Amino acid sequence: MGNAFAKALKPFGLNLSEWRVCASLLYVPHQTLSELSVHATSDISALSRIIDRLESQELVKREKSTTDGRSIRIALTSKGDELALRIVPVAKQHESVILTGFTANDVQVLRAMLLKVYENAGALDDLV
Repeated sequence: MGNAFAKALKPFGLNLSEWRVCASLLYVPHQTLSELSVHATSDISALSRIIDRLESQELVKREKSTTDGRSIRIALTSKGDELALRIVPVAKQHESVILTGFTANDVQVLRAMLLKVYENAGALDDLV
């Protein structure tokens, strides 16, 4: 699934990790690196490099937080917003294919279960 979507992202000039960041910022703008790390499922050091690449392409920008002068928030630029919105239909098409044969209730249950699995996976950090 990831490989197929990664191929679909190539014409847009993004890889899967970069898309996760853009998609996350599209739906929840102005995130801190910590917030983005959770939503884009990337550790902070890798995320910093992804942000650097996206910033060099003028797709994201770093902004000082309006509530905490020490905190930096990441946001899509208008160019990044436009690109992400062009990719959304491609992502939805892939999702539609993946979920073929599932009822709306099945999809709701599946999403809830996946969120629970993801939430539970956080406890693995405590084992190390």
